[in-house]
Amino acid sequence: MLKKSLSAIALCLLIVPTAWANRLQSFIYDASRNRIEFSLTADTEPRGMVIYNPLRLVIDLPQVSYHGATIRRQVGTGIASLRIGKLDEQTTRLVVEFAPQVTFDPASLRLKTDNAGKWSIDLPPEVAIGSQAPTVGLMFPVTGQITSGFGYRLHPITGERKFHRGIDIAAPIGTPIMAVETGTVIEAGWDNTGYGNLVKLLHPDGSITLYAHTNRILVQKGQVVQRGEAIAEVGSTGLSTAPHLHFEILPDGRNVADPLQYLGNQSGLVVINLS
Repeated sequence: MLKKSLSAIALCLLIVPTAWANRLQSFIYDASRNRIEFSLTADTEPRGMVIYNPLRLVIDLPQVSYHGATIRRQVGTGIASLRIGKLDEQTTRLVVEFAPQVTFDPASLRLKTDNAGKWSIDLPPEVAIGSQAPTVGLMFPVTGQITSGFGYRLHPITGERKFHRGIDIAAPIGTPIMAVETGTVIEAGWDNTGYGNLVKLLHPDGSITLYAHTNRILVQKGQVVQRGEAIAEVGSTGLSTAPHLHFEILPDGRNVADPLQYLGNQSGLVVINLS
C-alpha cells in the first residue's frame, strides 16, 4: 500500500496523458471508519495541504478535469462540509472543512492507495470524537452497501447523464426492506417508468419515502405500517442491473432530497457521485 504524508504543502505529481480524460467519480465520507475516500477514472497522484482559519484539508487532483458549479455538502459535527470544485482548468479540488472544535496534528494525515485511481485518508481520532451524536432521524431501510449516491451520474443502463433521485443500496435478493418511519402505504405495485416493483409511504409529517426495484411486495395500498416493519424484499425489477434497493425521500411530499441528510446519523456515510 502506498502512503503519502500530507505534512508537506504538496505531493509529487504524476502526469496523466490528456487522452485518458481523467475524472473524479466519487467523494465519500464514511463516519463509521472515520475515513475519506475518492475514486478517479484513471490514476493520478494527489497534492494535499492543511489550511487554517477555518481548519480544512485541501486535496488537489492534477490532470483531473471538473465541469460545473462547485458542490458543497453539509455533513454534521466533526466535519462541517465537503466541497468539490476546480482550482484551474486542469485541476479538481476537494475540500474537507472541519468543525471549529476539531484540532489535530496535520502530520498524522496520510493519503493511501492500493488500487489505481482509488484513494483514502484515515482521519485523526479527534474528528470521530467531534462527530459523535445521538442517533436520530430515519432508520436505515435495508442492510447493505451504498453503491450510488444522490445527484447527477451516468445511468448504468442507458449511459446518459441523468439525475439520480435517491440512493442505491446493494443487497442480496430477498433481503427485508424496512419502513424508515411509521406511515401509510399510498402505492404498492408495478411501476412502468423504470422503478419496477415499488412501494411508497406517506408519513405523518407529510413526507414521502419510495422503495424501488423490489422482488416481492409485502404490503397493500392503504395499510398503515410501523417504523422497522418489513414492507418488501430486495430485488432487481424494472431498469436495474443487479439486486439493490433504490430509496428516495421527498421531505415536502413533492421534491426529492439527499436521503443521507436524513439517514446520516445511522448510515454514517456522505456520498457524492459525479459523472
